Amino acid sequence: MRTRIRQQTGSALVEFALSLTVFFMALLAVIEFARFMLVVNTAVEASRLASRLASVCDTGAVQQDRIRERVRYFVEASGQIVVGTRSDWLVFTYSPANCTQANCALVETSLRNLQAQLLIPVSAITLPIPAYRSAQVREAMSNVIAGELNSSCS
Repeated sequence: MRTRIRQQTGSALVEFALSLTVFFMALLAVIEFARFMLVVNTAVEASRLASRLASVCDTGAVQQDRIRERVRYFVEASGQIVVGTRSDWLVFTYSPANCTQANCALVETSLRNLQAQLLIPVSAITLPIPAYRSAQVREAMSNVIAGELNSSCS
Protein backbone atom coordinates (compact mmCIF):
# COMPACT_ATOMS: atom_id res chain seq x y z
CA MET A 1 0.00 0.00 0.00
CA ARG A 2 2.81 2.41 0.92
CA THR A 3 4.58 1.76 -2.37
CA ARG A 4 1.47 2.73 -4.27
CA ILE A 5 1.14 6.03 -2.36
CA ARG A 6 4.77 6.90 -3.04
CA GLN A 7 4.30 6.33 -6.76
CA GLN A 8 1.43 8.83 -6.94
CA THR A 9 3.04 11.58 -4.87
CA GLY A 10 2.77 14.83 -6.84
CA SER A 11 0.34 13.55 -9.46
CA ALA A 12 -2.39 15.89 -8.20
CA LEU A 13 -0.01 18.83 -8.57
CA VAL A 14 0.83 17.86 -12.16
CA GLU A 15 -2.86 17.48 -13.05
CA PHE A 16 -3.61 20.84 -11.44
CA ALA A 17 -0.81 22.55 -13.36
CA LEU A 18 -2.00 21.10 -16.68
CA SER A 19 -5.64 22.01 -16.12
CA LEU A 20 -4.67 25.50 -14.89
CA THR A 21 -2.68 26.07 -18.09
CA VAL A 22 -5.65 25.10 -20.26
CA PHE A 23 -7.96 27.29 -18.15
CA PHE A 24 -5.73 30.36 -18.50
CA MET A 25 -5.35 29.84 -22.24
CA ALA A 26 -9.14 29.72 -22.59
CA LEU A 27 -9.48 32.80 -20.38
CA LEU A 28 -6.99 34.75 -22.51
CA ALA A 29 -8.84 33.68 -25.68
CA VAL A 30 -12.15 34.99 -24.27
CA ILE A 31 -10.55 38.29 -23.24
CA GLU A 32 -8.92 38.78 -26.67
CA PHE A 33 -12.18 37.96 -28.45
CA ALA A 34 -13.96 40.56 -26.31
CA ARG A 35 -11.27 43.13 -27.15
CA PHE A 36 -11.62 42.30 -30.85
CA MET A 37 -15.38 42.81 -30.67
CA LEU A 38 -14.77 46.17 -28.98
CA VAL A 39 -12.49 47.17 -31.86
CA VAL A 40 -15.11 46.11 -34.41
CA ASN A 41 -17.77 48.12 -32.57
CA THR A 42 -15.46 51.13 -32.47
CA ALA A 43 -14.92 50.85 -36.23
CA VAL A 44 -18.69 50.74 -36.79
CA GLU A 45 -19.18 53.86 -34.68
CA ALA A 46 -16.31 55.57 -36.52
CA SER A 47 -18.07 54.90 -39.81
CA ARG A 48 -21.27 56.42 -38.45
CA LEU A 49 -19.35 59.48 -37.26
CA ALA A 50 -17.75 59.87 -40.69
CA SER A 51 -21.10 59.73 -42.50
CA ARG A 52 -22.61 62.20 -40.02
CA LEU A 53 -19.76 64.68 -40.51
CA ALA A 54 -19.86 64.22 -44.29
CA SER A 55 -23.59 64.99 -44.33
CA VAL A 56 -23.03 68.25 -42.43
CA CYS A 57 -19.76 69.51 -43.98
CA ASP A 58 -18.55 70.45 -47.49
CA THR A 59 -17.98 67.71 -50.05
CA GLY A 60 -14.45 68.74 -51.04
CA ALA A 61 -11.29 66.65 -50.75
CA VAL A 62 -9.86 68.94 -48.06
CA GLN A 63 -12.92 68.42 -45.89
CA GLN A 64 -12.82 64.67 -46.49
CA ASP A 65 -9.21 64.65 -45.25
CA ARG A 66 -10.29 66.53 -42.12
CA ILE A 67 -13.05 64.02 -41.48
CA ARG A 68 -10.64 61.15 -42.12
CA GLU A 69 -8.22 62.56 -39.53
CA ARG A 70 -10.99 62.95 -36.93
CA VAL A 71 -12.22 59.43 -37.51
CA ARG A 72 -8.66 58.01 -37.53
CA TYR A 73 -8.38 58.97 -33.86
CA PHE A 74 -11.31 56.72 -32.94
CA VAL A 75 -10.16 53.84 -35.12
CA GLU A 76 -6.62 53.86 -33.72
CA ALA A 77 -7.63 54.57 -30.09
CA SER A 78 -7.60 50.90 -29.08
CA GLY A 79 -4.02 50.42 -30.23
CA GLN A 80 -5.00 47.30 -32.16
CA ILE A 81 -5.54 49.03 -35.53
CA VAL A 82 -2.85 51.04 -37.28
CA VAL A 83 -4.05 52.98 -40.32
CA GLY A 84 -0.81 54.83 -41.01
CA THR A 85 -0.75 57.22 -43.93
CA ARG A 86 -3.22 55.30 -46.07
CA SER A 87 -6.40 57.01 -47.20
CA ASP A 88 -8.16 54.05 -48.81
CA TRP A 89 -9.57 52.77 -45.51
CA LEU A 90 -12.40 55.37 -45.47
CA VAL A 91 -14.32 55.96 -48.70
CA PHE A 92 -16.96 58.66 -49.26
CA THR A 93 -19.81 58.19 -51.75
CA TYR A 94 -22.30 60.93 -52.54
CA SER A 95 -25.67 60.14 -54.17
CA PRO A 96 -26.68 60.82 -56.83
CA ALA A 97 -23.30 60.48 -58.54
CA ASN A 98 -21.46 63.77 -59.27
CA CYS A 99 -23.89 65.76 -57.14
CA THR A 100 -23.17 69.19 -55.70
CA GLN A 101 -23.78 70.46 -52.19
CA ALA A 102 -27.15 71.77 -53.34
CA ASN A 103 -28.53 68.54 -54.79
CA CYS A 104 -26.89 65.65 -52.91
CA ALA A 105 -29.45 63.42 -51.26
CA LEU A 106 -27.36 60.85 -49.43
CA VAL A 107 -23.84 60.43 -48.09
CA GLU A 108 -22.36 56.98 -47.56
CA THR A 109 -19.05 56.14 -45.92
CA SER A 110 -17.39 52.76 -45.86
CA LEU A 111 -14.57 51.40 -43.77
CA ARG A 112 -12.56 48.71 -45.48
CA ASN A 113 -9.19 46.99 -45.51
CA LEU A 114 -8.67 47.34 -41.75
CA GLN A 115 -6.99 44.68 -39.64
CA ALA A 116 -6.78 44.28 -35.88
CA GLN A 117 -3.64 42.98 -34.23
CA LEU A 118 -4.44 40.72 -31.31
CA LEU A 119 -2.23 40.91 -28.25
CA ILE A 120 -1.82 37.21 -27.61
CA PRO A 121 1.63 36.51 -26.15
CA VAL A 122 4.15 34.66 -28.34
CA SER A 123 2.07 35.08 -31.50
CA ALA A 124 1.24 37.89 -33.87
CA ILE A 125 -2.31 37.17 -34.98
CA THR A 126 -3.97 39.72 -37.26
CA LEU A 127 -7.70 39.50 -37.99
CA PRO A 128 -9.51 41.45 -40.71
CA ILE A 129 -12.26 43.78 -39.58
CA PRO A 130 -15.40 43.32 -41.67
CA ALA A 131 -16.18 46.12 -44.11
CA TYR A 132 -18.90 48.40 -42.81
CA ARG A 133 -21.02 51.01 -44.58
CA SER A 134 -23.01 53.81 -43.04
CA ALA A 135 -25.40 56.12 -44.87
CA GLN A 136 -26.74 59.49 -43.76
CA VAL A 137 -29.31 61.75 -45.36
CA ARG A 138 -27.89 65.06 -46.56
CA GLU A 139 -28.07 67.91 -44.08
CA ALA A 140 -26.31 71.28 -44.31
CA MET A 141 -23.27 70.18 -46.36
CA SER A 142 -21.64 73.52 -45.71
CA ASN A 143 -18.77 74.72 -43.56
CA VAL A 144 -20.54 78.06 -43.11
CA ILE A 145 -24.16 78.22 -41.92
CA ALA A 146 -25.95 81.56 -41.63
CA GLY A 147 -22.63 83.40 -41.80
CA GLU A 148 -21.05 81.40 -38.95
CA LEU A 149 -18.50 78.59 -39.13
CA ASN A 150 -19.98 75.14 -38.69
CA SER A 151 -18.23 73.85 -35.55
CA SER A 152 -18.52 70.21 -36.70
CA CYS A 153 -16.40 70.90 -39.77
CA SER A 154 -13.33 72.52 -38.27
